[in-house]
Amino acid sequence: MKKAYVFDLDGTLANSIFDIGDSVNHLLTQRGLPNHSYEEYLTYMGMGIGVTLSKAMPGYDSLPPEEQAGLRRAYTVHNEAHCLDKTKPYDGIVEALSALSRAGAVLGIYTNKPEVLGKKIAAQLFADIEFKFVLGGVEGKTMKPNPERVLTELEKLGIDPAETVFVGDGGVDIATGKNGGMVSCGVLWGFKGREDIKDADVIIAHPSELLYIARDGAGSQAANRLAGQAL
Repeated sequence: MKKAYVFDLDGTLANSIFDIGDSVNHLLTQRGLPNHSYEEYLTYMGMGIGVTLSKAMPGYDSLPPEEQAGLRRAYTVHNEAHCLDKTKPYDGIVEALSALSRAGAVLGIYTNKPEVLGKKIAAQLFADIEFKFVLGGVEGKTMKPNPERVLTELEKLGIDPAETVFVGDGGVDIATGKNGGMVSCGVLWGFKGREDIKDADVIIAHPSELLYIARDGAGSQAANRLAGQAL
């Protein structure tokens, strides 16, 4: 087992697509624009609410920066009130997190979701889990796949990035792990699917498999077995 595990949130720890889609559709309805299905929103995810709005809202990219920022704030306000209406942890996640914590692993979250939303979801859905940090999208701060903010937190905790697993469901998560010198772990239960995480060091199909990522990382027999099973 590695010393630290850093998790993406949407599509990795929690299935939040319904509340995200509802909040963006709320903005679209206010502007007289057509709504999108939840399936469509799955393809808009991963790079923060600005990219999601760019893909979902016709004309967003041509708006003045201050109006784009206003829409991002309006989304955050609406979603903060509704981010727990339908969002639930994935099956087995709470149990896996608890087992990692009991075994002494340090846990953290790094999401491109607005940080205030990430912290609210973590506090409510994972109230019994100790996350040493919950990082999210903040105007003016770096986002995934830039690992800088995670590396700063790991340094504070005295943890080598090589002893850390970065866990996520999308290519941006795999890139974040690799960019930071961490073991990248792709999950098959999330928003994106196998093709998006094909470059991961380890690919797993169930949260319980997190416990079998050995200390020597993706080159270990355990990690190779898991990757082979998933692929």
